[in-house]
Amino acid sequence: MRIVRLIVALVLGAGGAALAAQSPAASPASNNGCPENILFIGNSYTYFNNVPELVAALMAKGAGCHVQTRMIAPGGAELRKQWADDHTRAALTERKWDYVILQDQSTLGRDYYVDGNARVVGDELFAPAAALWSKAVRDAGSQPVFYLTWSRKATPEDQAALNHAYFSAARQAGAPVAPAGIAWQLVRGERPDLELYWKDGSHPSPAGSYLAACAIYATLLHRDPSGLPGRITGTPISVEGTPVEPSTEKLEPGRSPTLVDLSAADAAEIQGAAWRAWVQVSKKGADHDYLAAVAEPAPVLPAGEPLLAEDLAGPWRGKLYFYPFLGTVDMTLHLEKVDGGWRGRLDIEYQDKDMKPESLDLGDLNIGPRQLGFSDSSSAGIRNRLVKFVGVRHGTELIGTATTISPRNGEPPLTVLGHWILQRDPAPPVAPKVPEHH
Repeated sequence: MRIVRLIVALVLGAGGAALAAQSPAASPASNNGCPENILFIGNSYTYFNNVPELVAALMAKGAGCHVQTRMIAPGGAELRKQWADDHTRAALTERKWDYVILQDQSTLGRDYYVDGNARVVGDELFAPAAALWSKAVRDAGSQPVFYLTWSRKATPEDQAALNHAYFSAARQAGAPVAPAGIAWQLVRGERPDLELYWKDGSHPSPAGSYLAACAIYATLLHRDPSGLPGRITGTPISVEGTPVEPSTEKLEPGRSPTLVDLSAADAAEIQGAAWRAWVQVSKKGADHDYLAAVAEPAPVLPAGEPLLAEDLAGPWRGKLYFYPFLGTVDMTLHLEKVDGGWRGRLDIEYQDKDMKPESLDLGDLNIGPRQLGFSDSSSAGIRNRLVKFVGVRHGTELIGTATTISPRNGEPPLTVLGHWILQRDPAPPVAPKVPEHH
């Protein structure tokens, strides 16, 4: 995913939404129950297609609410890093906010890749930041609301980890959850043709942002968004007044002010899913369904077949898939049975022709009854990072995993998990013996 590095801090018109079961959002006492001011603290999942202005338009149309919002949404921002920004924290007291909508980075701040996919693996960074923000919001006299985001297109199973993180934080804070991610799952299951993702499979399309806005609308106002307009015009995200295409960061002076333009059927599907998601999570005790912790994702190898010398010795060729470091590379593993053990060599040939092929003697090669292992810390692209290889024999193939965990000063480690698949070279044909003629 391309992480957009565009910092947006605009004052926009937007509106309120409803509550999640574990702690109702208190409705403002003034302005006929309408919120007057909403602060959004998030990142590109908030500013793509201008979610605050979508919320504002829905609230104006659906409830006659006229609210002002401010959005502080640097691309890729994490709540823990925004907490460290004095200017962002100061925004809490610049006016009386009825609600402060809190949204964290899409993988909750962890860099954890499995076969090239960024995964959600825990809330150890998110939970402390969520607690700090929730307390500060309440101390400022406002109501915190957690904007539950969606799993990426390639990894729908990560929604469970996001649910756990957001509902756990909400329970601790006594705050509601706007269940955009849960509604997202409903739409994907019911209308897979309705594209909620931007082309990167992570950010929201206009339909996805509209869904998020409907979920926030339902959460703050406790109103069904069904029947609201599916076409909304507004102010595109801009820098110094010039509209910006968020996926490219390029200025587009002639960009249309239309934020979303859905067919009646698509709008109805999204509105219905947002309302059903809110009803689902607002039932008493419903948050228990989302609090279960989720194990870290990792490739699982089969038990493997016995590693016998006659089956194992020789060269094995195939591919190593190791993103984002090496990408896909040609891999050859040479295994030789010697007195007292085994000897091995790893050859790597890169697809990038500017990178020279490399060869590494495997000093730590270990071959057990059903599993083999070795490591590499010298290949280009993984320099100074120890990559551990584990493999098994599965039929006519050697299959395995490649893992690196790189410590970083004061930050959680960068974790990359890949895999490899090799096939044994066929034995060279034996030339027929030519009889000698005397």
